[in-house]
Amino acid sequence: MARIAIISTMGGFPWGGSEFLWAATAEQALIEGHEVFISIYDWSISHPIVKKLQDLGAYILPRPRTMKSSLLARTLNRLAQSLKKQLIPQKSSYQNIFDQNPDVICISQGGSYDLAHIPDLCEFIESKNVPFHIICQFNSENDSIDTSPKERIRKVFNKSQSVAFVSEHNRKLAEHHLACTLPNSIVVKNPVNLIDHSLVPFPKSSTVSFACVARLEVHCKGQDVFFQVLSDPKWQERDWQCCLYGSGPDEEYLRSLAKYYRLSDRIQFMGHVHDVRSIWANNHILVLPSKGEGTPLSLIEAMLCGRPAVVTDVGGNAEWIQEGITGFVADAPTAKLLNNALEQAWLSQYNWQAMGFDSHNYAINKIDKFPGQTMLNLILKSLKQ
Repeated sequence: MARIAIISTMGGFPWGGSEFLWAATAEQALIEGHEVFISIYDWSISHPIVKKLQDLGAYILPRPRTMKSSLLARTLNRLAQSLKKQLIPQKSSYQNIFDQNPDVICISQGGSYDLAHIPDLCEFIESKNVPFHIICQFNSENDSIDTSPKERIRKVFNKSQSVAFVSEHNRKLAEHHLACTLPNSIVVKNPVNLIDHSLVPFPKSSTVSFACVARLEVHCKGQDVFFQVLSDPKWQERDWQCCLYGSGPDEEYLRSLAKYYRLSDRIQFMGHVHDVRSIWANNHILVLPSKGEGTPLSLIEAMLCGRPAVVTDVGGNAEWIQEGITGFVADAPTAKLLNNALEQAWLSQYNWQAMGFDSHNYAINKIDKFPGQTMLNLILKSLKQ
């Protein structure tokens, strides 16, 4: 049996869509009898999935979230290092995971280049003779890396046994950002949060209900652009409502923006809903105006439930949506192009239920039903080489 270390770098939120793949991998490893050590920020340890993994036997090794004092210490250390001195001894928050003497390591990044900003973790994995794998979730055309961190990412990616992206679009985008080929890169699929993959009956309401299922964070998820589109006079004259599912740091801004565009009576903030199928019992079509993505779980879940979608061409969206068959794709996350795609959808609403059937069938055939097993097999394969 192997000793497997899993490190999640996501620090912006206690949990998110990026965390389900490594969690599924850890669960499968525990079921198979492997030892699993998980390094996460300490505000994630109370999440139900983390508690479940702990109950299954995982060792949880929480890291403290960055404090101003440690930021100051690292800044002073960098100045000291430029003078060839060590001013403040610093113990890396990743030391405890390496103290477990793992046989293999899996690093799950919420973005694609988180490691560029974690030099101590990079130093560990570069200096230790332990095979490791990297998962890359979110990426965006607007992401950029400075020259020095870019070199660090190239070096770490090249040493990794595999660099797993959750969409082909993001894999190619990383090669573009890094200006190099990644021969060890692959595409893996995220899990979906549905046990029941059957169709959800189509709503009978005559008022069209758009659902936007995403974290309320406009620089990634683009709800502000969607509101801008819906403020157009032609949309103001149509019979629709929009339900936002999720929570996040921009909720107050979005409420203010809805008021500014005089949409408050037509936009509902539903909060986080655990029962995904209940969302689609009441909504006709998914709208994801994202400015960057991995492959959003909400898109796959909507398709499995039998709903078409309007999405932007970021992340893996266009790899799942067949234009005019399972949904509509805006070529870029701008108000003009999203408006065009939403207009095409509106003119096709007589066909949404049939498109939902096609979406369901397409997703059923495309999903990985055992993504944790897939990722675990990849990890264990490196121990046999």
